[in-house]
Amino acid sequence: MLPSYTVRESPKAKHLSLKISVAGSLEVVVPKGYDRTTIPAILERKQRWIDRVTQQIETRHALIGLERSDQLPQHLCLQAIGQTWQVDYCPTALPRVRAVEQPDLKLTLFGQITDQTACKIALRSWVTDKAQKHLLPWLRTISQELELPFASASIRGQKTRWGSCSSRQTISVNCKLLFLPSELVRYVLIHELCHTVHLNHSAAFWALVAQKEPNYQQLDAGLRDARYHVPLWLES
Repeated sequence: MLPSYTVRESPKAKHLSLKISVAGSLEVVVPKGYDRTTIPAILERKQRWIDRVTQQIETRHALIGLERSDQLPQHLCLQAIGQTWQVDYCPTALPRVRAVEQPDLKLTLFGQITDQTACKIALRSWVTDKAQKHLLPWLRTISQELELPFASASIRGQKTRWGSCSSRQTISVNCKLLFLPSELVRYVLIHELCHTVHLNHSAAFWALVAQKEPNYQQLDAGLRDARYHVPLWLES
């Protein structure tokens, strides 16, 4: 039996793609004018992938106690850099919420901690700063290692992209990469660096990626489910 799904037409889409939200809902993204009568057959072929990802979501929910996007974290597992931070919340009279690093990988939020929005803003700021300190130097190291120079780089919090590269060789790196396994993060950085040579996904681009990372196909497949490593509070 086919799963229930919604269809979204995107002017940027070049082909059909499937997206499963952290809540488990399936969205089919299609180009403008796409023949929607073909969707059921495609879903049938993709049934094993849909079942696998759905099971991953259910397992994650079971492990974290049905985490909700409005729940604040007790721990931050930054797989990319091998750090797990304990998060404590300390109410004070401060008018805003401030995140302060303590010894032994402890992060304390001081201020109006009953204001969850303010807490999320402080946590996102801390994650962005952490990404600035770790991901950008990592990008520079790989750039030198692979002899793929770039002009400049910045940290962002994109909703759907792990990274991007402009025609001016400016690379944007998603701060959420900190929550992914390190091998996937390295692949994303290599992928964007290859775009400094080929600003497309042509055969020449993938040939360059294969030259710089022979295991790229397995890593690229791993990225399809990678957003389930990102905590819900950061996605909301």
